[in-house]
Amino acid sequence: MKLRYGVGAVAFVWSWLALGCGSDAASTSSNAIDAGAGTTDGSAASDASSARDTGTMDARASDASATDAAVADTSTADSSSVADASSTSDSGSTDASVGVRDPNADGPFAYAERDATTTIASTGDNVAIHVAYPTAAGVYPIVVFGHGLQLAPSQYYSYLKRLASFGYVALTVDFPGSISGTNNPNEAKDMIGGVDWAKNDASLGAKVDAMNAGMSGHSLGGKVALLAATMDTRVKASFVLDPVDGGGPGGCNAPACVTVATLMPSLHIPTGFLGETTDAMGGFMPCAPAASNYTTFYAHTVSPSLQITAAGANHMSFLDDVGSCGITCSFCQMATASNAQVTAMARAFVVAFYERHLRGNAAYDAYLTGAQAQARYVATSQATITSK
Repeated sequence: MKLRYGVGAVAFVWSWLALGCGSDAASTSSNAIDAGAGTTDGSAASDASSARDTGTMDARASDASATDAAVADTSTADSSSVADASSTSDSGSTDASVGVRDPNADGPFAYAERDATTTIASTGDNVAIHVAYPTAAGVYPIVVFGHGLQLAPSQYYSYLKRLASFGYVALTVDFPGSISGTNNPNEAKDMIGGVDWAKNDASLGAKVDAMNAGMSGHSLGGKVALLAATMDTRVKASFVLDPVDGGGPGGCNAPACVTVATLMPSLHIPTGFLGETTDAMGGFMPCAPAASNYTTFYAHTVSPSLQITAAGANHMSFLDDVGSCGITCSFCQMATASNAQVTAMARAFVVAFYERHLRGNAAYDAYLTGAQAQARYVATSQATITSK
């Protein structure tokens, strides 16, 4: 694990811990993206037709109670010796009222996890990967999850596990970035490279429907996930957690910095945003300033798009364990909602969103905006929900 902060960095962490390197003054519609150059990292080019493999659904239906042994790791890109450890995750329940599995609990698939490293061809970055995937034979959608600035990818593993238990190949890509500067296009290309790594991996590739990908992330990772979605037509949906589109004190200019919110009108895929307002203002510098927080992205999106505001959450509430985050998490406003409550909500929305928009299961609208979401989150004052 790379060092994410040091004594000399502490003075600047407060303003860089959440922010993507996006100067509000920079023009982005023309400079932000090398639309073709970042799309592939080996396996190849994005399919301009963006046709989905409709057979993906068959894999999920074929073995809902699978307990197959995890696939052995034979990938040359995997530098670790971590053995796959199958995790039986059939603790969820089917909601008879909507006829689907409740996304607030684990799904029916047994899954395994492993670590790997790979070099992304389009950037030259050597990145660590952590992947969770169903052990049952089949072809599954893929979701890549981007980490926040100065935040460990391991803080998002619960999202990968929940997705894998619902029949997704889900992974983090530890793209480089520090308080001294980030490079948004390269970070986006690294996330896209995660799709290519999975598709090319010797033991995993047969499971991956690379033409049916989702991009997710938190904070900087959320911003970069949306940028990646504009760069590769294999990305069919994007759901992000409290993305921030601002800049920092180190100074950051195009083309390294991209104001992604202004790109949203050209992104014609379903998008979703789960954010908070505790860190929109207040303190020496807000962790997620109102002028560049998740609401600014949503304001520019085209339909269909979803915006959820988690009441009482702060910018770091979406991490698996805020208590182990260290100094990076100490600069935001105090959350009033529990970490467990917010992450449970976030995992449920991530799964429901991709079940709806990568698998096309309209029954999950009940958990996104309908009766289940209203009863569970709105009526209990845990969240507000808007959509278009």
